[in-house]
Order: sequence, then structure tokens, then C-alpha cells
Amino acid sequence: MNRVVDAGLLEDVKAILRRDLKLGADANIPDNMPLVGGDMDLDSLDILLLVSSVEKHFKIKIPNEVIGRWVFQDVSTLAKFIQDNRETLAVGNVAAGAAPEINWLSQLPHGPEFRFVSKVGQIQPGKQAIGYWTVEGTEEFFKGHFPGRPLVPGVLISEALAQMAGLAAFEPGSGSAGMLAQIEMRFESPVIPPAAIELFAKVTQSMGPLRLCDVTASVSGAVVARGSLAIRFGDLPDAKK
Repeated sequence: MNRVVDAGLLEDVKAILRRDLKLGADANIPDNMPLVGGDMDLDSLDILLLVSSVEKHFKIKIPNEVIGRWVFQDVSTLAKFIQDNRETLAVGNVAAGAAPEINWLSQLPHGPEFRFVSKVGQIQPGKQAIGYWTVEGTEEFFKGHFPGRPLVPGVLISEALAQMAGLAAFEPGSGSAGMLAQIEMRFESPVIPPAAIELFAKVTQSMGPLRLCDVTASVSGAVVARGSLAIRFGDLPDAKK
């Protein structure tokens, strides 16, 4: 459930904005005032100064520039990020932090019928992600793989890992979709349903629109598949007419 932003915290944020941007103590700042692209239209230097002030005042860490720009969408968004993260983000320790509240599954370009991530755990955008695929054994594809002796298809485990890698490499606000560009996978052992498959993806290299990721799938702590894959971000191709 989304929490209401604390009114006192909102006023603290506005006070920092008035001070750092030299707006004057009586300047009116609506909760929904855009900080980028609106009347205020902060530039990179303004944002850098505000990031420093926010981190020092609230003792949090804004993990990177991409998230920073998302956070500074408007005053209320900035305040909500602070409220959600000031107890979980330690200054100087990004790994201890949490990304702003995002419906991560909705960021996948796949529909529910071809989504093999049931739940998202911890995500550090642009770095790594952990999620889970819960397989009940009643899914339609088990009727043919293999009848009477069901096994989770390796190709679907690979797809689940590719989807998790797409979330790990995803940049909030980018508007682009991640597509599988290359994959190398090794399967350590078969997965028999029902099973809760833990999916882990870590971004190891970036070049232009490409993100190279190391991935592993585990069941009850034992690795069942591991490999590497590349995700390319861009616009989805138009369907042929």
C-alpha cells in the first residue's frame, strides 16, 4: 500500500529547495511542481547541489544519476523517495539501499501470458536484481513437457533469467524496452515442479544500448542453471502488416 507523504517532510524538502535555489523564504512551491522540464526546470548543476543537500540532511543516498532524475520528477516524488528510503539507505553504502517504489513487473515488455517472473525481490537499477518464478506444475506447457514426467523447460528458465536481466539493466524513465541479443546457458540439474526458482542477474558490462549480464537460477539454494546474456535496449520493432 502506498503511504501518504508526511506533511512535515514535504515542508523540509521545500525549505531546502528555497534555500539552495535562492527562491526566497516565502516562495510558493506546490507539491506537484515539476523540478525538471517545468517552470523550475533544474539543470544538471542544480540537481547535483540538491542531491548533496538531500543526502546530507536526510542521511540517505540517491544511488545514481538515472534514479536521481526520476526522483526529481516533482516535489512530492522527491519527498516520497526520501520517506521510503531514509531508514534503508545508508550514506556511502549503496548496496544497503532500495530503489524508489516501482511496479517492476509492469516494466517488462511481455504480457502476463509470457511472463516468467512471479515476484521481484531486491533491485538495484543498472546493477543487479533478484526475483522468483513460482512453478506450480499445472501450467499448460507441462502437458507436453513431458507428459506424466513434467520438467520445467530449460528454454523457459533461460527466458525467465533474460527477463530478470532486463529488469536489472532497466533504467527508469528511459522509455525503451530490453530485448535478448545473445545468450549462453549451462543447466546443472533438472527442475521438477512444483518449485520456487530464484532468479539472479548482475550487470557486468555496458556499451551503448547493450548490457552484458551474469545470471543464475537456483532452487532451494542449489544452482540449476547459470550463464551470461546480453540485453539490447531500444524501441520494439513494428509488427508486419
